[in-house]
Amino acid sequence: MQYICVTNNQRMPKIAIATYNKLPDLTENDRLLIPKLERKGFEVLPEIWDNPEVDWRIYDIVLIRSTWDYYLKPEAFKNWVSQFIHLNTTLINSAEMVLKNSHKFYLKELAEKGVNIIPTVFSSEKIELEKLKMWEKIVIKPAVSAGSHETEIFEVNMLTQEVLDNKTRTGDWLVQPFLEEIKDAGEISMLFFGGNFSHAIQKVPKSGDFRVQKQFGAKYLKYEPTKELLDIAKNIVEIAGKESVYARIDGVMTQNGFLLMEVEMIEPDLFFEHTLDGPNRFVEAVMGQI
Repeated sequence: MQYICVTNNQRMPKIAIATYNKLPDLTENDRLLIPKLERKGFEVLPEIWDNPEVDWRIYDIVLIRSTWDYYLKPEAFKNWVSQFIHLNTTLINSAEMVLKNSHKFYLKELAEKGVNIIPTVFSSEKIELEKLKMWEKIVIKPAVSAGSHETEIFEVNMLTQEVLDNKTRTGDWLVQPFLEEIKDAGEISMLFFGGNFSHAIQKVPKSGDFRVQKQFGAKYLKYEPTKELLDIAKNIVEIAGKESVYARIDGVMTQNGFLLMEVEMIEPDLFFEHTLDGPNRFVEAVMGQI
């Protein structure tokens, strides 16, 4: 381990862990990082990302963690992230990476580079119902969203053009077939720190639901991916952002193999409760940026 040496003539370097106003003292997972970063020679403070009184220039590193309301304030978040392009403060993940990852149309680019994603209609304009009739059941989700916000399932044969228009009237949208595998097997999340695999979990929705977040009753289970699946996930990380400090690969195992749902490079839950060494691996990945 490499520690930062601070002499009497040097100030202690500072890290801000960015959170939001409902979690001013961070999540339990993120609090695990504080003593580990302090042992590396940092002063560590939580900061609310959209607090106008914070001077981000006083920090050497700003580590994005639980900025979980960013999708409700997309322009404010974009402006906040963009400032770090011109500051000496290091944003983790990088500002360029975060800005790109905040809009789910990045999935289109990944698909063009050979990543197997869930079949998707990407649209910023009127979506024609007729073009969706190749699927029986669809999921409609906003391109800027988190935690299943405004995500809905529709039976195509029960859907009208008017309802579709009202749902997608403004903004950018993704329309995908609903994968029945999600109801039973849920979603797989694989965590990579500094490009290296750390741990994985399986998020299983409660009976009768499709949402895989704990607030909707889902269960999180430790998961051991196969070497083949790890190779697929690592390749996705390489394509999506090989310089990432952290990345979470979320997807579904289907009869056609693993299909990518999202690459989370902004504020993913890191599920440290399912790994003893995960926090250490995360901190080492942060140190790799110094």
